[in-house]
Amino acid sequence: MGRVAGIDFGEARIGLALSDTGKFLSSPLKAIPAKKKLNDMAANIWAELAQHEPIDTIVLGLPLLMSGKESPGSKKVRELALFLEEISGKSVVLWDERLTTAQVERTLKEAEMSRKKRTKYIDAMAAGVILQSFLDSPCNK
Repeated sequence: MGRVAGIDFGEARIGLALSDTGKFLSSPLKAIPAKKKLNDMAANIWAELAQHEPIDTIVLGLPLLMSGKESPGSKKVRELALFLEEISGKSVVLWDERLTTAQVERTLKEAEMSRKKRTKYIDAMAAGVILQSFLDSPCNK
């Protein structure tokens, strides 16, 4: 039984998370530096995730506006999804990521984590929140 991978796209860093093999629990994995070209970014993401095979599905956070409409970053994420599907051969699901980074930021501030330490963990934790939301969704049961 394979895992599900979660991705939080960012201009500076890409957060990665993985589910357990039962697909119940999400765990932050790491953050990797973003690349300028989306195809290079997809290749780097898959190189990291492929080390944790088998992966059945990739969940990629889709940045929507609070109104639910597409954001300026949505187009990039949709393009990245196409590159990821091509490189990995896996199904890529786009998942609403509104407020995930803000949720993680608030949690880390409440834990009195310094700004420097928050920067180190926030992207992977946001990917974990996106993935857990997907795993908990009734459409996946």
